[in-house]
Amino acid sequence: MPSGLLPVLILIAVIVIYVIAKVVTYARISEEQWKQVDKSKLREWEDDD
Repeated sequence: MPSGLLPVLILIAVIVIYVIAKVVTYARISEEQWKQVDKSKLREWEDDD
């Protein structure tokens, strides 16, 4: 394996882990916000079918 390849692979792995962590964090925040929504105010659209 070339000597410069390992740091590049480690950097890519760190970036992928960071992105996954951010997505999970935002998904949790979104879920909490959805639980707080007053669902009685939501409209039913005619073209949903």
